Amino acid sequence: MITSPNLPGHRMTETSPGCRDPGGIILCRSVLDYPQLAAWALRIDAQYQALNEARQSEDAAAANLLVIAASERYVPTASSFTIGVVLSDEDLSALFSEINAKTAGAWIRDQLRNRVVCDLDQTWVRRQYAPKHYPPLHAPHGWHQDGALKFDFRSFPYGNFPSDALLPIVTCWIALDPCGAEAPGLELVTRRLDGLLAPAELTDESVRTRFTSQEFWCPVMEPGDALLFRGDILHRTHVTAAMTKDRTSIELRFFPANDLPPRLHEDRFTPF
Repeated sequence: MITSPNLPGHRMTETSPGCRDPGGIILCRSVLDYPQLAAWALRIDAQYQALNEARQSEDAAAANLLVIAASERYVPTASSFTIGVVLSDEDLSALFSEINAKTAGAWIRDQLRNRVVCDLDQTWVRRQYAPKHYPPLHAPHGWHQDGALKFDFRSFPYGNFPSDALLPIVTCWIALDPCGAEAPGLELVTRRLDGLLAPAELTDESVRTRFTSQEFWCPVMEPGDALLFRGDILHRTHVTAAMTKDRTSIELRFFPANDLPPRLHEDRFTPF
């Protein structure tokens, strides 16, 4: 089942023909099934356990060594590592097949209107913790647009961003745990934007002032659900002091194969 936040009360089944979302966001239920999730979750949990032990010892170098083949990355402030740390090429192929078999895959291709590739250097396994569980250096994500990926805001201190500042990108955010209620999820602004907002416009106060309360959406998701959104969509980690559980997610970034952004020219891409 798919939920569109801009169409209140509207539901479409996976088999509905011509399913589109005019708002640039779509929530697809049960994109991945439990057996597949369970196998990957064991690997991911083992990786985080090793990382947390290294973090508790305050040995950042040891934490990095636990993760990393030369081509992979670990970001301690986001408790994230690139997907190649735990998923093989065969695993990724299986993941893409599952997404392509559902409406989620058709939505991605419809949005990018092209042959699609996945950026392996911008595809992550992420863990967000309940506030009382934060490890050293960890922080939730603030408001941002994924279309700002690698944009050099410092070169444009007065705004007037170039026409290609906002990347043609679709993010596919897959929950591996229940999230949005007892564990951190995502909060999104459902209104489409024409371009990038400057960093000064991304404070919570500025965002709350700019948009109406009806335009904020915090979906509650189950394991295997996938939230897909365009690069202009504002979003952040949704976390409250009352949350007691942690959440793990997979975050895939897709681009049109024949319109790859120059500022990502050093990244690794694989066909979707």
